[in-house]
Amino acid sequence: MPSFNPFTPVSGRYTLFEIRLENDFIVFRGNEHEAAGQLLKGTVVLCLSAPLRLENIHLKLTGTVHYTWTDAKVTATGISTHKVDKALQILEHRWPPFVGIGAPDPAGDGSRQQTKGTTLPPGNYEWPFELLLGGDTTESVEGMREASIMYKLKATIARGKLLHDIHAYKQLRVIRTLDASALEFLHAMSIENIWPNKIEYSIVVPQKAIVFGSSIPVEMRFTPLLKGLELGDITIKLLEVHDIILTSQTGHSIREHKKEREIDMWTLSVSREEHWRDIIDGDNGPEGWVVDTSLDLPKKLSQCLQDVNTQGIKIRHKLKIVVALNNPDGHVSELRATLPVTIFISPNMPLDEEGNLVRLLPNGASREAATMAPPSYNDHRLDQLYEDIDLINLHSPIGGRSGVSSPLLGHSRAGSTDNLPALVQGASVHPDLLAHRLHSMSLEERHRNASWNSNLSAAGTLPRTGTSNAAHAGDETRISPPPSAPLTRQNSGDGPSGSSTPPEHVDFPQISELSRVPSYQTAVKTPVRPLATDMFDLPDYETALT
Repeated sequence: MPSFNPFTPVSGRYTLFEIRLENDFIVFRGNEHEAAGQLLKGTVVLCLSAPLRLENIHLKLTGTVHYTWTDAKVTATGISTHKVDKALQILEHRWPPFVGIGAPDPAGDGSRQQTKGTTLPPGNYEWPFELLLGGDTTESVEGMREASIMYKLKATIARGKLLHDIHAYKQLRVIRTLDASALEFLHAMSIENIWPNKIEYSIVVPQKAIVFGSSIPVEMRFTPLLKGLELGDITIKLLEVHDIILTSQTGHSIREHKKEREIDMWTLSVSREEHWRDIIDGDNGPEGWVVDTSLDLPKKLSQCLQDVNTQGIKIRHKLKIVVALNNPDGHVSELRATLPVTIFISPNMPLDEEGNLVRLLPNGASREAATMAPPSYNDHRLDQLYEDIDLINLHSPIGGRSGVSSPLLGHSRAGSTDNLPALVQGASVHPDLLAHRLHSMSLEERHRNASWNSNLSAAGTLPRTGTSNAAHAGDETRISPPPSAPLTRQNSGDGPSGSSTPPEHVDFPQISELSRVPSYQTAVKTPVRPLATDMFDLPDYETALT
């Protein structure tokens, strides 16, 4: 039996002690009055290489609001400063101990608790935990020095008197995103006005709600009313307004801090050759300048925050637009306008522990798909699948090698004669015909894999120069499909599908660089990229059959 001395160092007795969450962030859709509760689930993991004597192992969740800033006031004797530094706890939850004192007695019926410490033998241990967070839970605010709202999980191995406890920490981010039916997705922010005898203008932001880390589209139209008037540079600033109020226990305001910071600035040069249109709107509209642009937002919470109004912390954003007007007599006028926008964090673009985006929007993704909050899984988990299709023909090819066909062999079938626009417009396809085509694609994939394997065995190595195979990667990024024939397949074969477009060379060393496995530290700090259905439990078997 191995000996155990409780006063020996403990650093070599455990190799891992950490908190693992199913999702590093909890998402609430809608405000605190309409959002549903969300389940926090995770596991406390402990790996021991030697026996460990302990009193218990417990877990605690805390949410804290921290206010800190310095007020400067001008007095008769000079400038006096007053520092505000206050922390309030808005959430605290303690789980019952997993083992040791206070934990359920394994020898009893579950109602009795252990009253003594225990010694854990070497091995791997996991203790799951969960907590239902109410829909009114305050969202996280990070990246601002004057105020912050943070949630932290703390697991502790209590070792008793004269011994150091062991702790593990995990940050939890609470996100409150807009509901898919929020008015901010439907309302456009616009300014339309006339400067008499000078210019008629229209400035529009098509959608008030903007996803954090994405871009703000701006559409501007200008019609001159003065002969010889020219447009100069257009300057756009994104301003972030902070309004922090610290209240007493009775609800009276005792401190207030206001601040406005410039997030970013863009300067657009306007010329007649590039932006002048004979008709700027409709078929019979007036002539003038058309300026459309997209303003890229920062991708770090330290540089730009989301809109917030909670716990006395109010953050708002607005676009300040200044248009220079060059008059015929030589003097310069300025047209100024301000448009409010709402920046929110989308679960589709999660953040890491430092508040940086870890997944960006794919190239070519539509603006609507990028800005909409994901739908609730409960609204779609009972959706009926498409019927009358032989499911056997939908299975993936047996023995297929996914690494072979991507990205060297493009999945895009730009050269085929499938009438994809006709399918999008709603042309009906018979189920038998659809199943036959899927089966044919499966056979073609097997044939390509077999040809590829035979080429590898014959050549031994892969050519490192851009060939016709490299063109397929470029086919997938084209914005519009090429003209296609009617809804038939005419000798599409297995040849290169990108022959109708110039080849786009791919640097194979870059592909090998992208396929490198990250280090363990990088992997564990990267949030899990869940599907929309991962936040909810799947229906049971009986429900699925109904």
